Amino acid sequence: MRAVVGKTLNREELKSRVPANLEGEMACRIDGELASRIDPRETLVISGFWRSGTTWLEETLREILQAKTLFEPCDPLAEDMQEVHMHDQVAGKKLEFLRLYMPYAGAETLPSGPLHELFRKALVAESRGAWIRRFRKGSEESHRTRVVVKFVRAQLCLRAAQNTFGMPVLHVYRDPRAVIASIKKTRWHWLFEHLVLRKQLLRQGDGREEFFGRWRDEILECDERDPVARVAAYWALTERFVEHSYADYPGRFAAISYEKLAAEREKLFAEILRKLGLRPAVENFQVSSADSTTTSLPQRGASVQERVAGWKKYLSADEIALIENTIARFGLAHRLAENA
Repeated sequence: MRAVVGKTLNREELKSRVPANLEGEMACRIDGELASRIDPRETLVISGFWRSGTTWLEETLREILQAKTLFEPCDPLAEDMQEVHMHDQVAGKKLEFLRLYMPYAGAETLPSGPLHELFRKALVAESRGAWIRRFRKGSEESHRTRVVVKFVRAQLCLRAAQNTFGMPVLHVYRDPRAVIASIKKTRWHWLFEHLVLRKQLLRQGDGREEFFGRWRDEILECDERDPVARVAAYWALTERFVEHSYADYPGRFAAISYEKLAAEREKLFAEILRKLGLRPAVENFQVSSADSTTTSLPQRGASVQERVAGWKKYLSADEIALIENTIARFGLAHRLAENA
C-alpha cells in the first residue's frame, strides 16, 4: 500500500487503500464460523510500541500455542477501528495522525461502544476485514480455536480492556534506541516525521490530558525538536501509562523486554506462559530463529547480538545522547538495555 501524506481520507477512500487479499477474505469467513467456539478469556493479547518485536512475538507464540493470529485490529484500515475513530471524533484527521493514534480508556472497564466491540470481536477473531489476516499461513491456521492478537496502539486502553474481558496480556518493550534505529531502517521513518505529541497526548475530551498533562511543558518542547526526540518521548510516555495502569496488578499480565526474550528464549517463554495461565501445544517447544514477517531487510538473518545491540551502527552519537536524555527526562532510564 502506498503512503498517503497530508491528505484526509473518508471511509470509502480508506477502504480503497486496502489491497485485495482473497486468502484473508477466506480466513475472515472461517473465523466467523468458529468464533462461538473461542473463549475470549484464553486469547493472548500482545502489546508493545512499533518496532519492538511484537510481530516476532506474535508469530513465535502462534507456533508455541498452535493459535491463529489477528494482526493489528487498531490499524486505521481495519473496519472496526474506523468505528472507534468516528466515536472519538478523529475520523476526519489525516492518515498520518490516525496511524499513530491510540484510543484511550481511563475508566476501570471499557464502556459499551465501538472500542468495547473492537476488543470483543478481536478476542474471538470475529473482527471484520481481510487486512488484519494478511499474514495468516493458510487455512489450517484459520481453523484453529486459540487466538493470539497483537497491538501497537492499545497501550492507553489495555488495562481497561483486560479488566473487561479477563484475557492474558503480554506487553513487550524494547530499548528505545533500538526502536528508533529500526524505524530509521524501514519505511516507517516517513510516518514518524509527522508525529505531533500534543495532538496525540493532550487532546481534550476523553481524559488522556488528565494523565499526560503533568508533562505538558516537556511535550510542547519536544514537539519543537526533531523526530528522534518526539518518537523517544512518545515511546516513554506511553510506556509510563502502561506502568501506571498495571502498578501492583495481580492478574494475568507480564511486561518483559525484547532483549531478554531474544536472549533467554525457551526458558523465559515457558515462565511467561505459566504466569499467564497458558499451556503450550507441545511441552518441549522450540523458539524459531526465523525472521518475522515485518523484519526490515537490513536486519534479516541477523544474530541475537545484532538484534539487541545493532542499533549502534545506525544512530549517531548525537542521536543516542538525545534519546537517552529524553528517556531519562520521563523517568525511564532503567529501560535502556544495559540497565535492565
